[in-house]
Amino acid sequence: MIKRLSIVIIPILLCITTIAFAVPSEVWIVHTNDIHGSLLPSDAYWMNPDFPPPIGNAPAAITVINDIRAEAKAQNIPVLLFDTGDWFAGTPIGDFTYGKSVMEFLNYIHEDAMTIGNHDFEYGLDTLRSLCKMSNAPVLCANLVKIGTDSIPDFLKPYTIIERDGLKIGIFGLITHYLEGMVSPENLGGYTVLKHYVGAANSIAALRAQGADIVIGLDHIGYSHDLRLADSVPGIDVIIGGHSHTGLINPDETPHYHTIICQAYSHLTCVGLLKLKIDQSTKKIANYDGELINLYGEETPLNQEYLSILKKWQKTVEKGFDDVIGASKRELTRSGFEECAVGNLITDAMREQFNADIAVHNSGGIRANVPQGDVTYRDVYKVDIFGNTAVTMTMTGKQIWEMLEVSVIGYHAIFQVSGLKMVYDLRKPPKERVISVQIGGQPLDTNKVYKVVTNNFLAAGGGAYGIFKQGQDAEDSYMLIRDIMAAYIKKHTPIDVKVEGRITRVK
Repeated sequence: MIKRLSIVIIPILLCITTIAFAVPSEVWIVHTNDIHGSLLPSDAYWMNPDFPPPIGNAPAAITVINDIRAEAKAQNIPVLLFDTGDWFAGTPIGDFTYGKSVMEFLNYIHEDAMTIGNHDFEYGLDTLRSLCKMSNAPVLCANLVKIGTDSIPDFLKPYTIIERDGLKIGIFGLITHYLEGMVSPENLGGYTVLKHYVGAANSIAALRAQGADIVIGLDHIGYSHDLRLADSVPGIDVIIGGHSHTGLINPDETPHYHTIICQAYSHLTCVGLLKLKIDQSTKKIANYDGELINLYGEETPLNQEYLSILKKWQKTVEKGFDDVIGASKRELTRSGFEECAVGNLITDAMREQFNADIAVHNSGGIRANVPQGDVTYRDVYKVDIFGNTAVTMTMTGKQIWEMLEVSVIGYHAIFQVSGLKMVYDLRKPPKERVISVQIGGQPLDTNKVYKVVTNNFLAAGGGAYGIFKQGQDAEDSYMLIRDIMAAYIKKHTPIDVKVEGRITRVK
């Protein structure tokens, strides 16, 4: 009897052993965020403006990812690829293909899941929908819902489960709940955003109910909000973040729920690698290690097959970009919280184009300086990468005063202006900070009606900018701000734009 019993027991034990060790001992995660259309090799001017080191961008990323996969395959380790949004806004190859080139790249490297970013709404909901449907991977976002409902768009999923060798990995997506202040209302197409905590808690409960062993959040909410989310909502094992462009060279682990937080920099200058060690008996994370892999062009071979694909895109979308359109006597720099020369250039060009009394542009929409010397269309494009259009309207002096109070309330950067001068005092309470305003050299008349030109983002009145919705006879010219700038530079070259004291803060 004993011998027979031993014969029966041994196969059972072998079976149990096989099941236990079927769970992978490690899972590797490759992550990117805030690509912003930066597929082509570029120069890291922010590291050294005089001798910028070359960055390999997408062709180098493909080399690194292929190497990681090959190393992992040799050890029977599964590899997952995630991206956390802001795919295309910011480069010609991203913008003029409406993100198609970037989605082709994400498909090329076989992403496993991704979420959306605020700049992925730049060309409206229909463009975002087409990109999501083009994706071979699920696009996740649990907190974008139809106004008045809990229904998410048909092209998104709140969460998904990926199974690797018996390990169930639950993944959910989130976008910043400040989205409505960043995106024009018409581009949101009737959708609104739930708080991060609500979208996360709902997804975690659903994923755990479906047997997820590990839960990963892909979010586009920013590093500081990652920290708050991680220690406010239990059950998140890993957060792969985006939006703030924060390079976490080593992953963070939060003190309360021990959530692991990762984020790479941006513009595909590096890729992140997180190695999770798995306890095979509990199917939980036992340990981890992470790093950011820089994509220096001189150190990382470029994938030539993909580089040739990019060159074809580039030839199509950048025709005429490096033609000189004029010259500037000095570098025109930008600033967020004070008057700046490039802001004066933009608003002067807008006001002249439409013969308006004043022009207003948000500092956050100015993304680059104008160089001294020859100026090309590419230089102008870098200033207005969002492709804003000019909108005219009429506003009373009272409404303009209220609009300028919004400018200095502190939620966002100030407005750059043309045709007016303003003095303000930050020591005063919000909505009481503007001390004096002149338009055309005369004190502002609160009862008078003025012609105003601004950009379509401000004109839509999203977020704190609802005052612009009170303007009358609003008309979108559909003329790009960058084209208005280019025409102004051609007409007035060489331009000699200075800071003139249009905006004065009492100190």
